[in-house]
Amino acid sequence: MRSTFAGLNTMVSGLNANQIALDTVGHNITNAGNTGYSRQRANASATKPEKIYTYYGASQIGTGTSVESITRARDEFADKQYWKENSNLKEAESEQYVLGKVETVFEEPTDSSLQTVLNKFWKSFQTLSTNASNYSTRVEVRDTGKEIVNSIDLAQSQLKDLISDNNSSLELKKDSINQITEKILQLNKQIVTIENSGSGYANDLRDSRDLLVDELSTLVNVNVTEKANGSYSISSNGMTLVDADARSELTITSTNDPDYGIPIYKIADKATGVVLTPLSGEVKGYYDATNQVKDYLNQTTTMVAFFLKEFNDIHKAGFGLNNETGNNFFGTDLDQYGNGFDYSSLAYNAGTAQWSITEYTGGTAVLPATGATITISSTDILKQFKVNSEFDAKGGTDLIAAKSANTEGEASGTNALKLAQAFSTATGTTLGSVSLNSYYTGLTGSLGTTKKAVDRSVENLTTTLTQIEGWRKSTSGVNWDEELTNMLTFQKGYSASSRVLTTMDEMLDKLINGTGVVGR
Repeated sequence: MRSTFAGLNTMVSGLNANQIALDTVGHNITNAGNTGYSRQRANASATKPEKIYTYYGASQIGTGTSVESITRARDEFADKQYWKENSNLKEAESEQYVLGKVETVFEEPTDSSLQTVLNKFWKSFQTLSTNASNYSTRVEVRDTGKEIVNSIDLAQSQLKDLISDNNSSLELKKDSINQITEKILQLNKQIVTIENSGSGYANDLRDSRDLLVDELSTLVNVNVTEKANGSYSISSNGMTLVDADARSELTITSTNDPDYGIPIYKIADKATGVVLTPLSGEVKGYYDATNQVKDYLNQTTTMVAFFLKEFNDIHKAGFGLNNETGNNFFGTDLDQYGNGFDYSSLAYNAGTAQWSITEYTGGTAVLPATGATITISSTDILKQFKVNSEFDAKGGTDLIAAKSANTEGEASGTNALKLAQAFSTATGTTLGSVSLNSYYTGLTGSLGTTKKAVDRSVENLTTTLTQIEGWRKSTSGVNWDEELTNMLTFQKGYSASSRVLTTMDEMLDKLINGTGVVGR
């Protein structure tokens, strides 16, 4: 026979279930504004029925309800899409930032830009070609040449500083990754302890962990796998960052750039030395940006090679006011080491990004007289980029080779005209068989095109991420109207259960106290 008090237990279960549901609603409402919070729900179901016997036979009667679990409203697919696109966006933003800095280096179009200085230099030779004997004009040629040297030196220095800034940024990103993975590791341990002890889902801790993954996805692409015990295993392009109860500690590795003698940073696993090579994220953005800056360094160095070789070749073939010939306009016949290298013989190998000298011109013999090929760094080349110091001596500007033959008069500027035309005419192979003007225009044009493409990418990815974030919030976010409706529903359920409980209590009271003793 069913217990007289069984109905009371049924109503008590209803009170408990509705109370838990109301508490969950309250938790949702109070955390609605917290970043990363996922809406929770109390999952109730009917308890095991009780077998009773009636006039017609055995039957089942309900015993109430119980809350089996409290779970998060979370869309795993939306999370993975968010992490992917967030990582792509941050990569693009990093590149955008660095390319914006590169644009300021070249300052196009402004009065102080390298293009302006180049135009000024060529114009000075055009003026010289019409009045080669004028001293002031020769001084202007010499001084504008120095402006070119200073402008390229400044651009190179600023580009090297950008690489140094990228290195500093990577140092910070490494620290951030280490901090985030350590926090995820500790949360893994806490979640496993709670959930495997039979205490239910560690919802709030899971929210904290997913929020950390959001942060991590800004730095590198993430591949997240949840294990059976509830812990996360996280990797980035094959490198494990967190694996259940362990993590990889990252460090900075530095290699010295052979062309410019500057350090290049990478992030690597401290234990194995394996370099982290993410597919996206800020780290990937700074890796790529460093390569881009290095490319612009190489292009400006190629311009220097043009002046040291092809421009010098034209100048050396001409004659000064004193009919002296064979003088370089930039650099000297002897390099700083006194090795006697003639920089007019410079050759650039784009495949190896290296410079070679193949001719011996006298002085202390360090190479066979028949000639040999040596490889020198871009730094060595750049050290030679200066206006011939002999031009600064008294009467030194007379050495500027404005005429093409010693038989021409002092006012002849035939060679000066050739030098002026070298700006817009392809004169050799150093620049890839294009003129210096075309080469530099291509450099700045390519920079502008690349920057605009990255700007568009940032804009598009921002839109995409906003859409995905809205999609994710529609599942996980707290909806005030929905929660208020739930609150009223559970409140009514609680009140109804309470009312039934009161009624049953009154019935039992009547039964026990109102019927009296049998037979009285």
